[in-house]
Amino acid sequence: MSRHAVPWSASKATACGLAAGLGLLVVGLIWGRHQAQPSHLPDATASTSEDRRQPENPGYLGPAACVDCHADRVAEFRQTRHYLANRVPGPGIMPEGFTSGHASYRLPESSLQFDMSESLGRFQQTALQSQGSTKRSTTADIAFIYGSAGGNDEVYFTWHGDRLCELPMVWLAPQKTWGTSPFDRHASGDFSRDMTIRCIECHNTWFEHVPGSRNQYGRDKNVLGVTCEVCHGPGREHANFHRANPQLTDPHAVVRPAELSRERKMDLCAQCHSNAIKHRGPAFNYRPGQPLDDFYFTLRTKHPEDDHVANQTTYLRQSKCYQNSESLSCVSCHNPHRPHSADNAGAASCLTCHQREACTDRDRLPAAVQDDCVGCHMPEGRKIQVYFRTESDRYVAPVKRYEHKIAVYPRARQKVLLSWYRTQSDPESRSSAERLASELSESWKAESLRMQDEHRFLAAINACRESLGFVSEPVTAARLQELIAIQSKIDADFQDAQWHITEKRYREAIESLQSVLDAKPNHAMAHAKLGTVYAITGEMAFATKHLEQATRDDENEPYAFAMLGWLAYLDGRFDEALQHYRRAEEVEPYSGKINHQMGLAYLKLKRWSEAADRFKAAIKIDPQDVSSYVSLCEVLGQMENWSDVVVYARKAVTLTNSAEPNLLKNLAAAYSKNGQLDEAIKAAEQALKVAQSAQPALVPHLQIMLDQLRSVRKR
Repeated sequence: MSRHAVPWSASKATACGLAAGLGLLVVGLIWGRHQAQPSHLPDATASTSEDRRQPENPGYLGPAACVDCHADRVAEFRQTRHYLANRVPGPGIMPEGFTSGHASYRLPESSLQFDMSESLGRFQQTALQSQGSTKRSTTADIAFIYGSAGGNDEVYFTWHGDRLCELPMVWLAPQKTWGTSPFDRHASGDFSRDMTIRCIECHNTWFEHVPGSRNQYGRDKNVLGVTCEVCHGPGREHANFHRANPQLTDPHAVVRPAELSRERKMDLCAQCHSNAIKHRGPAFNYRPGQPLDDFYFTLRTKHPEDDHVANQTTYLRQSKCYQNSESLSCVSCHNPHRPHSADNAGAASCLTCHQREACTDRDRLPAAVQDDCVGCHMPEGRKIQVYFRTESDRYVAPVKRYEHKIAVYPRARQKVLLSWYRTQSDPESRSSAERLASELSESWKAESLRMQDEHRFLAAINACRESLGFVSEPVTAARLQELIAIQSKIDADFQDAQWHITEKRYREAIESLQSVLDAKPNHAMAHAKLGTVYAITGEMAFATKHLEQATRDDENEPYAFAMLGWLAYLDGRFDEALQHYRRAEEVEPYSGKINHQMGLAYLKLKRWSEAADRFKAAIKIDPQDVSSYVSLCEVLGQMENWSDVVVYARKAVTLTNSAEPNLLKNLAAAYSKNGQLDEAIKAAEQALKVAQSAQPALVPHLQIMLDQLRSVRKR
């Protein structure tokens, strides 16, 4: 290596904004669950094939490949909700809101209107918005439907290039009306929001997800719906083998769930019917028969309304029936090959383990309900965490599911008896029905008050609705509206705060977030965002106070831990920063951002090897992360591994379309340090050319660098 080589300069502040306090705002906007729209990745043509390639399909074929040998089973399975978990819209499967030809939904307090329509076989949502004399209209084609076979809610999705987005409009089948899922009223266009990859995983067998992206996919080779291969594994090798060897009947290269241990069987369902929503590795990487915990982190929620969409496996495991059995699992009651209506759930399933006489309450129950095991021990209830807004109501939860923690529920017993008494016409039964209805109504009213005292407003709203379902009282109805108003203001204030942060109106953001906390002091994300804004405005004591409170209110949210780590990093407390980042990593195990920030802390501590490992991990998770390439180059430079610096510096330049003069300058320095003088001169020349229009202040420095390199070559 030449002793005249040009020194390496990381220029992190210019390249990725991570060394300046201003970068705090960027991190604050990136981390949250409610995120600003991410900037687009560089054009695909600017990336190397290695960086940008789609993941290879590991062998998923779709159910059509199974028909030759399993025609009857596939035909039956195609009637299940799993198979229909994601469908392409078409005539005959759309709800009556479309078949009437046209439908409109107007947001009561604004000029925003959504129209749902069908034209020439295309189903569409149109958003119309009026602002003074200006009228805007945006139409989106519906690409997919979730929930079209469930009889509860149907949710619709559209493509924006290679991004898949959820449209705000939903059809609520029980209410036979249109509604909206929560959406950002400060948005525009079709008001859609990005899909999460975890949502895609639970409704599909295989999607071509772009590694590192939050929401980018290939559009043409996906296997829709939850099909055979979700439980049996990718079928290509199995199908090819048996087509080539039709005389062999012993299944080859396929998982047989019946032969798995109970825990691995449960994992098949827990892929989606649990709170296992944080990745430990790439999407669509889990295979049947493997421990699910190796692939996902499962959230530990405090209350049912905090659950992910479905969490049945968690509650089943809490049941004494499950704990006292070595074989009870989901398939004890549910046959995954058959429609839900054909399930063995109910008394028939219970009686495989229990005798009828084991019910100590049996003799005190009317004969007609003595075998209603599910009604008493697995009562049906609304899942309030899945809610929508109609034109006349808010926080409408159309989804009803059975409680999967099998236990004794006194209210459930009362409800079963009430339903029976209401079928009878004698005075004593009518009197018993009135008494039970009153008792149930009062019980739910008391629960609503308890939930409100705990600031659990969604649960309080649900309890009020339950009370009104038994006895319709004006006082309870008025209280329901009060609760809805409280929760509506909480949500609106939080959304306003997000908007204010985006617009850098920090005092307004503080006011909105404080309003949220006045109503709901245990709102973890409000504390976290408020802590972030206080940090931006330099009020560090308040920032730390609110971020620490957020970690106490919600241990499942990495945002606050990561922000505490970032504040410690900016303050030079690098070991403390690492402690906070490790806590964030526990609940967000597969995050390029966390790995990158840990790498920065290790870099400051001059722990070069650990820093390099973290930056490499960040790049593996997100091959488009330019900042990690830049930081890795700095670490490798400290280790004097210049050949690797050249490799990663070239990738950073490629990912930025060779349009960043500082990155070209760094590449020139790396070439020089590695003894590649001609390449160094070419890179410096290109840096100078780009800087002349993009960053004129850098031109003199680049000219000096180029002159030095040319001088060295002449020697």
